[in-house]
Amino acid sequence: MDWDDEYSHNSFDLHCLSNAFPGDLEFKQIFSDIDEKIEQNATSIEHCIKEIQSEVNKQCPDAQLQTTTDCLEWLTNYNYNTSKSPAIPHGELIKFLKTLQDLLKNEQNQEEMILDLLWDLSCQSSVSFPLTLSGASFHFLSRTSLHSVEDHSSVDVMSIWDDIRLHLRRFLVSKLENHNEINSSQQKILLKNRCLQQLLFLYPESEVIIKYQNIQNKLLAKLLWNSFPSYSKDSNLDIIVHGYQSTMLKLYSMTKEDFNILCEILAPSSTVKFIKETYLDTVTEEMATFLEIFCELQFKENAVGVVKTSKSSSKHRRAVHALG
Repeated sequence: MDWDDEYSHNSFDLHCLSNAFPGDLEFKQIFSDIDEKIEQNATSIEHCIKEIQSEVNKQCPDAQLQTTTDCLEWLTNYNYNTSKSPAIPHGELIKFLKTLQDLLKNEQNQEEMILDLLWDLSCQSSVSFPLTLSGASFHFLSRTSLHSVEDHSSVDVMSIWDDIRLHLRRFLVSKLENHNEINSSQQKILLKNRCLQQLLFLYPESEVIIKYQNIQNKLLAKLLWNSFPSYSKDSNLDIIVHGYQSTMLKLYSMTKEDFNILCEILAPSSTVKFIKETYLDTVTEEMATFLEIFCELQFKENAVGVVKTSKSSSKHRRAVHALG
């Protein structure tokens, strides 16, 4: 039997699968969005450099930076002199941190206020807080020689600081996990951007990326679970393809959103790595499963059609033989 005849009555073929992939216009739009974002980033960087150049020329008359190259060279060679920062007495530091700790434990809804306070201290008073890996010891708390005392005092400070930032991390992670409850897309982006920047203020980038990746993986798993019917030999092929098409559109939106957010706060290499591991690898794995089920159901439908045709031909031959 000719293959064309065998499959000629099949109402569903690989053409439906090909329609699930983005077309030329969609890909052009994706690349256009990326180009636009790159141009915006370049403009933003240029603006920041000009602001730095202007501020340096005001504060350091001897420098007088004229070009972007001058500014970048000055930043590269700039040395922050920690000896200029006044020392903070250890007792005052412990008292300050314990006050924050008590506020978080005994008062509700103080997290945003404390995060803003810590951020202001870091930006305006040159106080930097440790970004040590969880469970690791630290060697300094700020640029102001906050632990220029014995080792056990450093442990006390770190213990209180760890408790504070753990509480704040739980608060921020909870906000990220529940961001889908917000209807406005712009508000979602602003919330995620702010939460991630605050987490990066409290913890190293590697830990923040892993935590956010876990959050997005759970969200992605939920999306795939809800969008695809459970695969079985009795699954309807049309339903599976429809589920695949709608899921790919949602995945594209999620990927684009995270790409735009992370581009503003992470290095390009970190952003690309996150998108690949979180979305592209997951889509590749899901696509392999989808194609396997698709082919199985496709061959099953074709086989049923062949059997029906064979039985019909057999009955026809028996009828002709009886008449003869």
